[in-house]
Amino acid sequence: MAYILTFFLLQVVLASSLSTIKVPLDSSKRILRPDIYGYSIEPSSVDPYIQSNLSSNILKNIAEIIGKPAPIRVGGNIADQTQFDPSLGTPSSALPDDTKVEVFRIRKDWFAGWGDYFPSGTDFIYTLNLRNTTGSWSTAMKEAEAAVNVLGESLSLIELGNEIDHYISKGWRKPGWDTKQYTRQWFQLTDQILSSAFYKQAKHKPHFQAAVFADPPWVPDQQEEVDDFDIINVTRAGLVDPSIIQTYAVHLYPQSTCDAARASRLSLNLLSDHQVVWTNISQYIPQEAAARAANSSLVLGETNSASCSGRSGISDTFGAALWGTDLVLTAASIGIEQVFFHLGHQSEYSGFTPLPYNYKGEDLSAGIRANFYSHFFLAHILAGNNGQPLEITALPAANASDFSGYAIFAGEQQLNLEKLVFIDLGVWNSTNGVHNPSTLSSTDSDFASSGTRPQRKVQVDTPWKPGTRIEILKLQGPGTNAKSDVNVSGVSLDSRTGNLRGQTKAEEGIVQNGGLVQIELLRAEAILIQKA
Repeated sequence: MAYILTFFLLQVVLASSLSTIKVPLDSSKRILRPDIYGYSIEPSSVDPYIQSNLSSNILKNIAEIIGKPAPIRVGGNIADQTQFDPSLGTPSSALPDDTKVEVFRIRKDWFAGWGDYFPSGTDFIYTLNLRNTTGSWSTAMKEAEAAVNVLGESLSLIELGNEIDHYISKGWRKPGWDTKQYTRQWFQLTDQILSSAFYKQAKHKPHFQAAVFADPPWVPDQQEEVDDFDIINVTRAGLVDPSIIQTYAVHLYPQSTCDAARASRLSLNLLSDHQVVWTNISQYIPQEAAARAANSSLVLGETNSASCSGRSGISDTFGAALWGTDLVLTAASIGIEQVFFHLGHQSEYSGFTPLPYNYKGEDLSAGIRANFYSHFFLAHILAGNNGQPLEITALPAANASDFSGYAIFAGEQQLNLEKLVFIDLGVWNSTNGVHNPSTLSSTDSDFASSGTRPQRKVQVDTPWKPGTRIEILKLQGPGTNAKSDVNVSGVSLDSRTGNLRGQTKAEEGIVQNGGLVQIELLRAEAILIQKA
C-alpha cells in the first residue's frame, strides 16, 4: 500500500531551510551493474553458512528483487592455507577448528555442497592457493580442476592467491617479491591451467581475476619494498591479457582491529562520513583507469567496515548500513564495477550469521544485523527498468560529510533519469533498537542524541515532466547506533528465517512545475526516488 504525499512547493523558500540540487545531464556516468553488491566468504566459513536456510533465503529474496543473484567470492586469508586431500573423510576439515584455521583441507565434493546451496544463477569466484609452489602449484591445479569440473558455468572467475602484497610479511615469499616476480608466477600458473586437459575439455572455461592486493595506493607498502603492488605497477610489469583477465581486484578496509593502535582509533562517527568514503574511494581513480587501459575492469574484491573481523557496536549498526550504501554508490560512480563485502560465520562485521555460537563469553543467536540492510536497500535501487542497463553519476551539489546524492540513468544514450538516491549520514543516536541477539550485548549503546531528530529538506531540479508520478522508498532505522528495527519502507527480513515480513509503505508524489521535486529525510536516513 502506498501513502500519497503530493509535494507542494512554496512560492517563497527560505534558503536556510532548503537545499536545491540540480541534476546535470551532461555529467560523466559509469555503469551500475545489477550484481554490483556481492559477498566474499572465507573458505572455512562456507560450511557453517550452508548449514541453515537463513543465508539461502536472504540471497533468494535479494535475487528476486534485482532479477540477478549476488555474486559470491570464496576466498580470503584461508585460501592460501587450503590443501586438496581426496582421501579426506569429509568434504572439508579446518584445523584446529573453523575459527582458528591453520590448515583447511578440502576434497572435490566440497564444491558441490556450496555450489548447490546458493540461488540458481549465482556467479562464483574461487581463490586458489598461490602460496604453495610445491610440484609446480600442484595444490592450486587440483583445486582448479575440481572447481571447474564441479561448478561448471557457475564458476565465473578464478583468483590466484589472496593479498599477495602481504606474502613477504607472512613468510611466504622472500624479500624482493615484487610485481615482476608476481606477474611471472601468475602467468606460469595460468598457463598450466589453460593448457591442462580439464580446462581444454570444460564446456565452460572461466576467466581470471588478477591482482588481489590488500594495501590501498595511499597506504605505505607494509613490506617497505621499492616496487609497490597496485594496478598501475602490475600492468606496467606486464600483467595484461584481456582475453583471460576479466577484472583486477583490490581490497579496502577503512578501519582496522588488527592491532591495538588502529583498534583504538575505531569510530562509528568516522565510518558514517561521506567525505571519508570519498577520500578512501577516490585513491582508486588512477587504478581504475589503469585497469580500463588494460581492457579490463576494477572491483573491490574484499571490503567491510574494519579489517580483522570488525567491531561490534560499529560494524553491525545502522550507521554501517548507511556507510555500505554510500560506499557502493561512490565506488560505482568512479567506475568500480563490483564490491564484495567479506563474511565470516563468527565475524563481528558479517551482515548475517548462520548459526548460534558462543563468542567473547556471550551466547549469540543466528540472525540478520543492521548493516545487511544496505544490500536490501540497494536491491531496490538496482531493480526494474525492464533489464535496461543503468548508469550512475554522483551529484556535485550533494557532497558533504553528512550528505551525498546520486542520479541513475537508463534508456537511449543513458540520458533518461530514472532514479535519485540521497543519503543523510549525519549521526543521530537513539536508545531504541540498540540490541540484537546476534550481536554482542556488551556493545549495546546507551547514548541518545538530545532534542528532536533533525530533518533535511531537499529540492531537486530534474528533467522530469510536471505531473510525473514518483515513488519514494526509505532506508530507515531508530538511529546511527541501532542494531535492530531497521527496514526499507516498512519491510524487513525475519532474523530467524530470512523471509520478508511487513508491507511496503512507499510514499508517492508528483513532479511540480519546472521538474521540481521536494523531499524531506531524517538525519541518518537514505531515500530512493523513482518514477512510479
